[in-house]
Amino acid sequence: MKLNKLIYAVTGITILAVSCTKDLERINTNPNQLAEVNPEYLFNTSVYQTLNASCGEMKKIALDNYVQYNYGQTNQFGRYGNVPSTNSKYFKNFYNYALLPAHFIIEKKSEDPECYNKVLIARIWKAYIFSQVTSIWGPVPMSKALTGKTSIPYDDEQTIYRSLLDELKYCAENINPEGDVYINDPVFPSGSKSSDLTKWIKFANSLRLRLAVRICNADRTLAVQHIEDIFENEDMLISSNDDNCIIYWGDNESTRNYYYDYFIVQSENMDKANSAGEAFLMHTAPYSDPRLPKFFTPCTSSNMPENFHWAPYWGKPKTDHTPVSGLYDGTNPHSGIPATEYSLMLDSYFAMSYGQMIMSCAETNLLKAEAVHLGLASGSATAENYYKSGILASMEQFGVTSQDAITEYMNADGIEFGTCTDLELTQEGEAYYKDYLGLSSSIIRDSEEDPLYHQIIMQQYIAMFNQALDTAQTLTGAGHSSALPA
Repeated sequence: MKLNKLIYAVTGITILAVSCTKDLERINTNPNQLAEVNPEYLFNTSVYQTLNASCGEMKKIALDNYVQYNYGQTNQFGRYGNVPSTNSKYFKNFYNYALLPAHFIIEKKSEDPECYNKVLIARIWKAYIFSQVTSIWGPVPMSKALTGKTSIPYDDEQTIYRSLLDELKYCAENINPEGDVYINDPVFPSGSKSSDLTKWIKFANSLRLRLAVRICNADRTLAVQHIEDIFENEDMLISSNDDNCIIYWGDNESTRNYYYDYFIVQSENMDKANSAGEAFLMHTAPYSDPRLPKFFTPCTSSNMPENFHWAPYWGKPKTDHTPVSGLYDGTNPHSGIPATEYSLMLDSYFAMSYGQMIMSCAETNLLKAEAVHLGLASGSATAENYYKSGILASMEQFGVTSQDAITEYMNADGIEFGTCTDLELTQEGEAYYKDYLGLSSSIIRDSEEDPLYHQIIMQQYIAMFNQALDTAQTLTGAGHSSALPA
């Protein structure tokens, strides 16, 4: 009996000890540490969360208030305000949800030979995300980020850009064309849905070109170094619309287009942010841009001013308030007009599984035009030829098929490379190219410092339609002496 009690006691102590050990193991386990790393799942998660972070609510803010492709309500961001709680949410969307999955792939699979290319692709994507983050906020945590520590130092922009440029160069040069791939690649799927490695290389090089051109005024030496290197193998840049980087939203409630929910499901929002922006129309309508029907509906409202010179398109200005006395002496045609009374963005931009452009052949060609024009490098073509190729690629991208309309547009004064706007084309003269306040215009003048540069940047602005954050970052980057819209 005593022996049995002893056995039971020893057994109980043993069970307790094992149980305690297991409990201690659980206590000492980092809940943020992944035991199993599935690169396929993590990469798809990172890509979707990047789309959600940069092309959801934040895209709406940029569209409305900064690039003004379309416009709706004025809010604190429209007045360039800063709301810490909202900024914190956006910051978290990028770091916690978009960057962290890609970081885990890199951290846990870098030594796995079966994931060699997968890691390099994750590194390219991580570089793209950080290019977004630093362009939005400036100095941000990068080199020491995602370590789980509570105190993280910030890197300055020069350090970040230098690191991103080197990273993209390394990844593009080291992808093994015969190596491993993601089985279901959400960015560059081949016919079998697995990673198209050539397109990943082209994207890395093209993104590197974007960043190098962006910093050319801040660090010309660094920009030239990378652009010259990129131009040595131009074939490995995005060179056709088949190479475009497009990410598609999903087809279910958890992954569908943010704008599908905002405008279609929550239909009461239709008056908030989908009317054509006057600033964008100012750069397209006066020149009879054949891409306009691919962006907006014609305006049929009786509120549009009679014989309006941009008809059938009418855009909402950044402000519809009557200006202070002395600034504007005309009547205000926008006072009290609902946003739904203007030309509206096409419904296709609100489709559930809308494909969001990340980087295109048009942008790449126009970046090359900019680089050559600014003397940053010599390419295989002239700035003019790159400029024309960029416009033609954009026409194809947006589905413009009329060759007569394209030719007429490209031969128009102010659009044809090296020409200035014809101010005698209409009776309105300069007013034909200006906003209703007469404060800004799309006029290309030979008296301005660099009219050719103005033409290139204007075409970038048009070609990157609906790429809100990318457009804002490109047009206001350190490489640009002026931003659009004015």
